[in-house]
Amino acid sequence: MNQDANRGALFALLAFSWWGLSPLYFKWVDHVAPFEILANRVLWSFVLVSALLWFSYKTSGIRTILQHPKQILAMLGSSLLIAANWLTFIYAVSEDKVLEASMGYYINPLVSVFLGMIFLKERLVAVQRVALALAAIGVSIQVIAMGFLPWVTLVLAFSFGFYGLLRKLVPTDPYTGLWFETAMATPIALIFLIWVDGGAALASPTVDGAKLALAGVVTTAPLIWFAIAARHLPLSTLGFFQYLAPTIALLLATLVFGEQLTWVKVTTFIFIWAALLLLVGRNWLERRQRRSA
Repeated sequence: MNQDANRGALFALLAFSWWGLSPLYFKWVDHVAPFEILANRVLWSFVLVSALLWFSYKTSGIRTILQHPKQILAMLGSSLLIAANWLTFIYAVSEDKVLEASMGYYINPLVSVFLGMIFLKERLVAVQRVALALAAIGVSIQVIAMGFLPWVTLVLAFSFGFYGLLRKLVPTDPYTGLWFETAMATPIALIFLIWVDGGAALASPTVDGAKLALAGVVTTAPLIWFAIAARHLPLSTLGFFQYLAPTIALLLATLVFGEQLTWVKVTTFIFIWAALLLLVGRNWLERRQRRSA
């Protein structure tokens, strides 16, 4: 059991560290238009996941979903949401808004709690209500002080929150899910790439083309590591690792990309971190109580 836990922790560390460091890749290719980066990310992720599913003989999940129209519709919705999330993140990196992106992924667990209350009729305990209120206050402070809505933060948080909600409706493995999401978007991606340059980049690879093809690895590698970690760790433990990615992104934004951490943003982060500490503390206490029982 200890070996399984250690292996799970290692792959969780790899996955969330990779996600946290991913702005380095998108900054590397930020001379390319965000829509073109997104199209390449969709296309090459589809190619890579297709190969993984084919050579691992794990295509039964695809056939299962194809037999249920409602599940296909849910996968279409999740495809649109994850594409919106990816595009917003790519834009955030290119426009030096990695701090706002980091804030969005910090807020995401709180958004999931909120969506569970609204759509799944989950009852919130007092700690969760206080955590949601603290996050709302933090975002409100930024809106009032800066005079505009931090839309990058909110789009990232809510698009991923709704994405998780839809994926609950289709209980499938991460590879099959990503295959459907990218398969549905790949025709549009191909049409866009052909429209942009007549498909020249696909027909005769360039240095930029090679860089953009790596988007498939950037997307798929952490997903594989996360899937391995999920098999060896309970979800409550895995949840603690998810805060690693936005923390690394926050450090990159301030120490590498030179983004300014103003007092308004610091105040907003403090409220969000306080809300997350309440959720983490509650989960930790629940785990201890279960062990004692």
